[in-house]
Amino acid sequence: MDTILHGTDGQLELYALGRLGESEAASLEGHLLVCDICRQRLDEAEAFSVSIREALRMDPPPAEALRRDWFAWLRQPRFAMAAALAVIVIGAVVFSYNRISFAPPASLQLTALRGEMATAPPTGEIDLTLTDAPSDGKPFRLEVVDSSGGPIWSGTGTEARIHRRFAQGVYFVRLYSARAELLREYGFVVKK
Repeated sequence: MDTILHGTDGQLELYALGRLGESEAASLEGHLLVCDICRQRLDEAEAFSVSIREALRMDPPPAEALRRDWFAWLRQPRFAMAAALAVIVIGAVVFSYNRISFAPPASLQLTALRGEMATAPPTGEIDLTLTDAPSDGKPFRLEVVDSSGGPIWSGTGTEARIHRRFAQGVYFVRLYSARAELLREYGFVVKK
């Protein structure tokens, strides 16, 4: 091996493990006599291989000890406090998001006549009854839309129980025939 060319990391590791071929080992040994950099790298490679061998010699812990260590974090006071805080936060979020759903359902009887719209308080459930819907026994499709015409709910029949949170605003109920013809349109307002 030329004294100008340094040994590669792979060559130095194989030399440290005693697995480098004889001709390469002889050439590398000649280079190591004159190169401080390669000797330092060889010392690091040997230290690494010794630490790997020591780690491989250690017996793995028994399965019961691993199991005990796995559940040890459950007994930590930090875990108990974090779990309690998480339950409180989740409960507060769920309660605040669904607090309107504890209100009784709003029951609205709608007519298609022009005039004042029916009103309902903010709630999570509305019972709708269309009082002047045709009663010819044919299937009808109901659609509830917001004031901009965006769909909120759809179903069939002339009565419906809608399990949905209604924010304050104006809503329209459209009654369609089986052939998708608009028969009537109703309106209601949700406000406090």
